[in-house]
Amino acid sequence: MPGNVLWGVHTALAANAAPDVLMIGDSWFWYPFDNLATELGGRFPRSTFVVIGRNGAEAAEWSGTARKAIDFGFDMYAGSVRALMLSGGGNDVAGRDDFLRLLNTDCSAFSQIGQCWKATQPLAIVTGIMNAYREVIVRFRAYNKSAPVFLHNYDHPWPTGAGVFGPADWLRDPMDLAKVRPAIQRELFTFLIDELGRAQALLAQEPGLGPVIAVGTAGALPDTDGGKSWWANELHPTPAGFRRLVSARLGGAMAPTLA
Repeated sequence: MPGNVLWGVHTALAANAAPDVLMIGDSWFWYPFDNLATELGGRFPRSTFVVIGRNGAEAAEWSGTARKAIDFGFDMYAGSVRALMLSGGGNDVAGRDDFLRLLNTDCSAFSQIGQCWKATQPLAIVTGIMNAYREVIVRFRAYNKSAPVFLHNYDHPWPTGAGVFGPADWLRDPMDLAKVRPAIQRELFTFLIDELGRAQALLAQEPGLGPVIAVGTAGALPDTDGGKSWWANELHPTPAGFRRLVSARLGGAMAPTLA
């Protein structure tokens, strides 16, 4: 694991670090078997990354339970970093409780993904996620007016039911409970990921937020062999997958800032 990636603000303070990038987010920054933070640290060995958040974090937490930790990080480092990077939204929609809130109770008769959503969804949930992004960016801008804020929109996972150490209830389980036909399950969640990407692209154009760069990571991982080469489970890529996301999309987007 690269020594230039520091997990938590207290770790960074103990190391007397001067970070170039603050990263706030979920398991795509924290997943123990590899993650975007680790791969970016390897890609940019002369830059220091400080990661705030946890596995399972939701974007909605950024102004709630995680606010104290984020604001502490901003107090310590936001004024001098060269970039902020956010990873959020996946846990706001994945999982039995969250995903079932978006789906009709019985989708068994539906052959089109548009028929499976409850009224106002997925627009309502994506709008809420963007509000969380917007709010934390505004807080960052109180310290730093010019550093770019990088966003990513995950990629297109395979609803296999596989978790980290056994079955999971992230994607296939809630879709099975809602009786979504297996033939359209991946298409349904793919649409949700792409909607997140479209919303991020629009957010990046909003005046008053400073430079925001939405990196469309979805589609970087090949749709080969049922995802086995690129996905460790329903939500997390393999190390090869995380490496490809950085080499194909994120690394190039961040290079001008970290060069």
